[in-house]
Amino acid sequence: MRPLRWILATLLLLAPFSAGADIFLRVPVVTQIQGAVFYRTSMTIGNATGSQPVHLLLRLTYRSPVDATIQSATLDAGLLAAYRTLYYEDMIQKFKDEGLIRSADANSPLFGTLQVTFDANGLSINECLAEARTYSPAPGGGTNGIAYVGRDTGIAGSEIIKAAVRNGTFGPDGTTRTNVGFVNEGTTGTDVDITYRDGATGQVLKSFTLQNLAPGEVVQLNRIFTDPAIPADTRTMIVRAQATANGGRISGYAVQLDSVTNDGSFFLFAEEEDQCVYTPG
Repeated sequence: MRPLRWILATLLLLAPFSAGADIFLRVPVVTQIQGAVFYRTSMTIGNATGSQPVHLLLRLTYRSPVDATIQSATLDAGLLAAYRTLYYEDMIQKFKDEGLIRSADANSPLFGTLQVTFDANGLSINECLAEARTYSPAPGGGTNGIAYVGRDTGIAGSEIIKAAVRNGTFGPDGTTRTNVGFVNEGTTGTDVDITYRDGATGQVLKSFTLQNLAPGEVVQLNRIFTDPAIPADTRTMIVRAQATANGGRISGYAVQLDSVTNDGSFFLFAEEEDQCVYTPG
């Protein structure tokens, strides 16, 4: 039987939104950065109300690569008419072109989250669309990319999240590497305790803490199977993360990338359903 808390949360999720409530969707990653290849993020934003325009505000949150401070910039995207879409080929570049990135960071690679605010009366969450694609040039032309959607900031994440991740070879076809990321979905800063367990034995391989993850901040850990604490023959791991702050709420994702083509696969960490409680915006 489902916990009573889960049932109450579900009823709240199914209840209609109150008139005038804004919808907030957070995209876990927007970037413009040189890694193994050059990565950037496109955004497609849609108004599916069919009856009214919506006012859009886009807020970028990132930790400065220059001085490690948390920075936030807001782009007023104006009104988007019913059944219309707005597209940005490079979301970070748009913020730079508009002069919204502080001068100290303007020429730096950036990695952050994007909160999309839909402001109109009587909106429903299923009428508000925010879709991202982080992509890079492909060796033979074209691009490789991963895609994901913005999630309701009122219910995304939980105190504890978990994922099963893999690394290594795919027969004669190639090898992969694995990155994981964590987003603070709450309203206060929190540390995040992380544990890696061997997927073959269940043995703890490493436990550590990410300190002071700010609200709306994303931190990505790259090539986690090359960590010195992980034996070289490890092929799978269970990753567990827990927000330590009272009422802390985090989400997580993993990206498995081909080591030759840099083509990636994206998936979210599992979250605890009975801890998801909707808070109207």
